[in-house]
Amino acid sequence: MLTLDKKSLREELLAKLQQQLATPAYESWIKQLNISSIDDNKLVLTTNSNLGKDWVSRNCIDQIKRILHEITGKNYDLRIKVEKAEKSDKAEKTSAAASQAKLPRPEIPDKIPANLGKTTSQHGMETSRTIPDNFNPKYTFENFVVGPYNKFCHAAAYAVAKSPAKAHNPLFIYGGVGLGKTHLMQAIGHYIHAKHPHLKIKYSSTEMFTNELINSIRADRMNAFRAKYRQIDVLLLDDIQFIEGKETTQEEIFHTFNTLYESGKQVVMTSDRHPKNISTLTERLRSRFEWGIIADIQAPELETRMAILRNKAEMDNISVPNDVIELIATAFPNNIRELEGAMNRVVAFASINNQPLTVEIVKNIIGISGRARNLNIERIIEATGRYFCIESSEIKGQSRAKEISQARQVAIYLTREMTNSSFPTIGDAFGGRKHTTVLYSYEKMKEDIQNNKVLAESIAEITRMITAECL
Repeated sequence: MLTLDKKSLREELLAKLQQQLATPAYESWIKQLNISSIDDNKLVLTTNSNLGKDWVSRNCIDQIKRILHEITGKNYDLRIKVEKAEKSDKAEKTSAAASQAKLPRPEIPDKIPANLGKTTSQHGMETSRTIPDNFNPKYTFENFVVGPYNKFCHAAAYAVAKSPAKAHNPLFIYGGVGLGKTHLMQAIGHYIHAKHPHLKIKYSSTEMFTNELINSIRADRMNAFRAKYRQIDVLLLDDIQFIEGKETTQEEIFHTFNTLYESGKQVVMTSDRHPKNISTLTERLRSRFEWGIIADIQAPELETRMAILRNKAEMDNISVPNDVIELIATAFPNNIRELEGAMNRVVAFASINNQPLTVEIVKNIIGISGRARNLNIERIIEATGRYFCIESSEIKGQSRAKEISQARQVAIYLTREMTNSSFPTIGDAFGGRKHTTVLYSYEKMKEDIQNNKVLAESIAEITRMITAECL
């Protein structure tokens, strides 16, 4: 039996994981792992974020146990915990802003060549390349803002773009409406087209696929339809959840998937929910969706939303004051599409009316009341209580009744999203709760929002109430 100190054991463990995992996954989640303690048959790993802890727990806990057994001959009871220094509110914001400035950008051309959609034949003639004409030219990796909420998803998408059908196949991206799933999917297509122009790419929404299937059946053109979707190298299928209850569409996608996968072609899909939560999906299709990697994309935190707006302002070559950016980012916490739409309305109004972009003007443009009342934790608790018909004192109290617990978790989530207060500060405001309890509530809400549309709509409505009253 081999006995190693913590440092040596960590080095061997990480070396083996680096050999077995894709580079983006290793760099994003594994490289940060440390061995905190080894006590008889118990080994504790630490990482620097709750997101990292969740990813490792979901994706490679058994793999780590197996490697540890290979190295030491022991079967360890493995635990993972987050070890992160506490920060003040100001320090947290400063750190977040600094990290945002250093967010990784994919190694793609700074500027897409003017002849990207064409190639030259052996006779020097320009011919069309196989890029879908329904791609949004702005949906590239270069224009995608990376933050903690989408870091893993971005890494997986970039790995697929660099090595189609070799990195993660299929890639299944899921998350709420307007969070960037289509952007990432089309970014994969743009990158593959730039780096591998000989590959045939097909992008389609599931609704479009279904409509084409119906029309092909009516017109007796199924051979042409199947050739269109099966004689390609990369299939990008958006909003796969719309195959619910469509047996013929599911059957066709099943055979299309099999043909492409067995031929070594790349398949990428997006959905608003995990495959296991798509009702009426046949088991054989669900299992195929889970063959590769499943990556969830969540609602961005305040700093990332502000970074998205700054990035958009730079792309559109416009100057927007920081206080206006923060106002818009605070008012639209759950949907990037709504966030960018609000920015478009603000810029258009100011341009047409030749007015400066001030906080008061922007409040009127995006429908926020001009009453000057500061946003604080107490007002968030009050608004959440009114929505759920629960007293603020009950939300801050110790009751574990289901209705009160849910309202409390919603209020904690909104407080973190809208004020960016530290978890200890939030815990103090919610009846002196421990910061670990607050962190659990926040992370649970983030996960539940992805799978519960009613909850997501409730949070969006409470957000509107709060912004109307407090901003």
